Amino acid sequence: MWCPKCRNEYINGVTTCVDCGCDLVEELPEEIDENEPVAIGSLAKEETAAKLVSYLNRAGLLSCAVRPQPENEEGEIPAYDIIVAGKELVYIHQLFDGLTEDADDDENPDLELLLPKFEEKYAEIQDEEANKLLSDLRTEASTVYVNKKDTYSDFKFSGISFIVFAVLGYLFALLNGLGVLTIFNTFSVVVLTIVFTIFMIIGISSIHKANTIKTLVSEEENVLEDVENYIAEHFTDDYFASLPSDESLSDEENFLMITDRLKVELTEAFPLFSQGYIDQLVDDRYGEYLDSKESEEPEETSEDENVEE
Repeated sequence: MWCPKCRNEYINGVTTCVDCGCDLVEELPEEIDENEPVAIGSLAKEETAAKLVSYLNRAGLLSCAVRPQPENEEGEIPAYDIIVAGKELVYIHQLFDGLTEDADDDENPDLELLLPKFEEKYAEIQDEEANKLLSDLRTEASTVYVNKKDTYSDFKFSGISFIVFAVLGYLFALLNGLGVLTIFNTFSVVVLTIVFTIFMIIGISSIHKANTIKTLVSEEENVLEDVENYIAEHFTDDYFASLPSDESLSDEENFLMITDRLKVELTEAFPLFSQGYIDQLVDDRYGEYLDSKESEEPEETSEDENVEE
């Protein structure tokens, strides 16, 4: 017997999955391509869909994104699909089960029915994090996404360092054991050997992780090039200048409002690209625009003063 959600196997006689609580089946459904986007439901309003995606991203479903449905004969978009990578599809039901007790075991939950509870949960998240987001905005304390290339280099360097220390430690312990060096007694040598063995295990584990990440480096760099080209082509200074701002809001709140809109747009164009990387690229590009705008204002003021004189 198998669980259709978490795909765990059970012995005969068990009828319910202990993790998901759903009924077991005799055969697993056809596997889904882990990188293929799958629609889990749809919502009528784009704003509501964007809020739901934001909640799902914060809950750990980083590949979740909004995808508009094809326009109808009137040229209107009938609804907005919520999509997620196949590899994260198994977590959808667990997430919605935790959001409300009314969630059923259907493959695609009715997002409209879950919406009231979601709105309540989203409001709680917004209230809890609003002050922190504003205080951390555009500061060095903000969390920065680490790309796969840098992550690979970090793991590789750590692994090599631990292995080198372990080898030198083994050599040191061996020389003490043979009597060439008499710095430590036998008990101390045994303890040091155990410590260096732990170093060796950590080093090998880090190298293994580095090799796993290495396979993703070229893939991320190829997609990153497309993302950067899109930003250069679409996120121009003229485009930023055309975006409306709310005078009743502070500069920080306007920054959040506009960058959220840009992130949704970029996510729709590249739904499976890392959400953390998208956030960083958008913040950097819009921050660059604001910095250039601020540097131009003093120059214009100085020119006006010279004209008056």
